[in-house]
Amino acid sequence: MNIKFVDVDDADLVALVAELDVFFRAGWGETADRYKQYHVLSGMACAVVAYIDGKPAGCGCWRAYDAVTAEIKRMYVRPAYRRQGVACAVMEAVERHAAKSGCHRAVLETGADMPEALAFYKKNGYRVVPNYGDFIGDEICVCMEKPISDGTMR
Repeated sequence: MNIKFVDVDDADLVALVAELDVFFRAGWGETADRYKQYHVLSGMACAVVAYIDGKPAGCGCWRAYDAVTAEIKRMYVRPAYRRQGVACAVMEAVERHAAKSGCHRAVLETGADMPEALAFYKKNGYRVVPNYGDFIGDEICVCMEKPISDGTMR
């Protein structure tokens, strides 16, 4: 597996994110559309694409939530590549980049009815916290956080 840091307009990243959007639209219909504003690629501080045998397998990004917090976004692995460590490798690269950029913690939001995503994040050290920001009071979202740095520059 190869992890590549890419620009937010990278063709492979854009294609993976488009697949993720189709997944959300298929599962949640028009409800998914109201969350698009939170996932705009142009606002990301970092984007990565994982490749297996030269083919794009998954992606992930982060954007600044505040001066010391990275918000993990656009985590996706194509179905054919799941359960092969792709998501863990993407998450590790994104978190490491955020920590090196001065972030002390990472936050994310996911769907309350997405048990596989919740299990993945918990397995990777995230814990459920009260919903933050625009997700306060939103019952279909679950917010999570994880310390990613001890606060010193790496």
